[in-house]
Amino acid sequence: MSDSERNVTPTPADDLDGYDDLEDFDADGFLQEWQEADRTAVELIREALPDVVEATAPQEALATAVQRVREHLTDWPYRHLASAADWSRRLPADDETLWVQAAGALVSMHGESGLGSHEESSLMALQHADWAGAIIGLARAGVGTRAWPGDLFELADKCPEIEGSYEDDDREPIEFAFELMVPIWEALGALDEHRRLTPLGRWGLPRALAWAWDGSLDEE
Repeated sequence: MSDSERNVTPTPADDLDGYDDLEDFDADGFLQEWQEADRTAVELIREALPDVVEATAPQEALATAVQRVREHLTDWPYRHLASAADWSRRLPADDETLWVQAAGALVSMHGESGLGSHEESSLMALQHADWAGAIIGLARAGVGTRAWPGDLFELADKCPEIEGSYEDDDREPIEFAFELMVPIWEALGALDEHRRLTPLGRWGLPRALAWAWDGSLDEE
């Protein structure tokens, strides 16, 4: 979140500020702190959503969504997801892996997304607590829960696992970033045409965050 007090665990993003000479910057330390933030966020999701961790994928919905991705890789939004997930060499053969990577590709980009610089920077500005708070709240509220950008902001703000609260000027940039993601998650079948959480989304979006942060809800 834009307010550092809202982080699941302190992230090192602000450590870049104040370095007049990059020789003073501890790149290894920065990476270690970021990796620790990733691990903490994944564990938070695991502890907050034990029923999601135990859930199995809705196979029919998953197969339909994955087929759509495979058949439309050159179309929006799938081409951006393929690039951000770094599928340039080959697509994941496993349906669950492909869907999870597609849904999480823009959370932590493994390659160039092909989005505009403003859109990409807006997504990159979201912190672990923004994503985790919104998705924990959404999954906990259950299938059929509205997931418009304003709803996701409110879910993140009220998530009991996340300490602190948003400032008034946090809303606009965070909702803008979520507005970029909502139609993409709809295209993947995580949300329905009314932007409400589907069974596939409840199973998969927490896993997509875990994958984006180099973790897994399906492995201890």
